[in-house]
Amino acid sequence: MNRLTRSAARTAKQQAKTDGYYPILPSQPSLFQHPPAFPRRPRGYRTLDALCRFCVAVLAANSLAFAFQSTKAAEGPLQILAAGVETSEDAPFVSSDFHFLPGDYVYFQFQIAGFAIKTAANGELRKISLTYEISPQDSRGVALTPPVTGLINEELSAEDKNWTPKRRASFLLPSFVAAGEFHVHLTIKDLIGDTSAERDLPFHIGGVVVAPSTVLGVQDFQFLRKEDDSEPLEVPAYRPGDKIYARFDMTGFHLGAGNEYHLSYGVTVNRPDGKPYLNQQSAAELSDRSFYPVPFVPGEVSVTTSRDTALGSYVLLLTVRDVAGSQIYQLKRAFTVE
Repeated sequence: MNRLTRSAARTAKQQAKTDGYYPILPSQPSLFQHPPAFPRRPRGYRTLDALCRFCVAVLAANSLAFAFQSTKAAEGPLQILAAGVETSEDAPFVSSDFHFLPGDYVYFQFQIAGFAIKTAANGELRKISLTYEISPQDSRGVALTPPVTGLINEELSAEDKNWTPKRRASFLLPSFVAAGEFHVHLTIKDLIGDTSAERDLPFHIGGVVVAPSTVLGVQDFQFLRKEDDSEPLEVPAYRPGDKIYARFDMTGFHLGAGNEYHLSYGVTVNRPDGKPYLNQQSAAELSDRSFYPVPFVPGEVSVTTSRDTALGSYVLLLTVRDVAGSQIYQLKRAFTVE
């Protein structure tokens, strides 16, 4: 009852070829009793298989090309070349005895050598990647201004074999900075070669000499003949009707957030007989903030005499108040009217 005729078996075989699989036939001692281990692949498979193989080959080729990108090691260590401080752009480097003044512009330039180069497999694409930071600093390493930073990402050609990047920067010096030794601190990094280098280029600032102080005080008090005199009077002696000028520097005051200071000062002048000639309790009030923590703030006073001013020795009392730091400092200086 369960046996198939040879004609039925042939019919089942032809149907299996058409459908792409082999049906399981009832028990029959024939060649078609047991199907193959795997079903027959459908028509069109060969075309799909070839397309897949092509795509895999393309992806493999791209991956291989990327893998064969190379990094050419630098011929020497990362170096800072032709670096120096200038008075203007592309001017000669300043000499060791040159002094800038507060409020001047400082110019700086440098070049970089010894960096690594990333090259593609075909040798046509060559890249470098560098960063730099330039900061003018005092002798304690405190920055005078915000740093100048930069990124150098360049594609090089075959003609750029000996090319070295060159960069420039400029800085405006603070108005209130004491005379002394300073330097430009330069740091460079090679992002491809994973190396770095740094260098300090010295320069000098002239002007006011200030002794460091942690308490409120007055330094370099000077009597002057004229308001804009650069040299003080060796003997502070005036004639009746002269105007008396004095200049001084306040130091050791407290700095708040953002390096903010708040100062005030007053002036009292006593006659030769001890009686008040001038009493100005609030001669000036000064407050400001800056990037660089100022080591001093200048002050000035003036006293007007008349032709009938009594001759003799006068005493000037200067009272300085550090409002932020709750400090008071007083200084006495004598002058004569002759």
